[in-house]
Parts: sequence; structure tokens; C-alpha cells
Amino acid sequence: MVVKNTGDLDAKTLEVLNSVGQGFASKISRGISFYFSWLDAESNAEFASTFGLPAEELPKVIILNPGKRKRFLVHSGDITESAIEGTLDKILGGDARFKNIKGNKLPELISEYPTA
Repeated sequence: MVVKNTGDLDAKTLEVLNSVGQGFASKISRGISFYFSWLDAESNAEFASTFGLPAEELPKVIILNPGKRKRFLVHSGDITESAIEGTLDKILGGDARFKNIKGNKLPELISEYPTA
């Protein structure tokens, strides 16, 4: 999930991601593995710009495939457990349309927040 900044990340949204993550961990015994995380778009502006999302459209759920061909999909529904599960089921079913990342290279992530 990409959020505008840390202040935009609330406990309810984290709980939705956690719940979806736990549900899919038990569903899949082989094949695709999903890992759930969030990204602060202000602290990692270069990385967040990879997805071409304006700040006013955040937060958004992004599904990133960092494999040999780096590509991503922007979840277009609400940030609810059932809507995200629907997108992930679409991926598992082979019906999802991913976008290639330009240059097939991801920018470095900044793991520490800047100090004021």
C-alpha cells in the first residue's frame, strides 16, 4: 500500500492488510506468495513515482511483482478486505493486467525516515 505520508496510515487500514495477508497465507500452499507492506510516498518519493499516482489519489493498494520482469498493478477498488481479496483472486486466476516498470529497474528504498 502506498500512503501519502505516515500520518495517513491508520490502524483500520493496517488491520485490513493484516487480515487479507493472513487469509491468503492459509489459502496458498504453493505458487504465488504475497507479502504485505506499506510505503510512505513522501519519504520514498522516487520509489512511489514508479507507479505514477498523484498524491491526491493516495492511499492506494499496489501489487508489485519484483521478479525478472518488474511490473505492477494498481488495485482499483475500495480498501476493504473483500475488495483486495477480489484483486488478488484475479491475479491468481491469471486475469490481472500488470503494467511494466520503465527500464525494468526499481529505485532504492529509503528505510529510515528523515529527521527534522
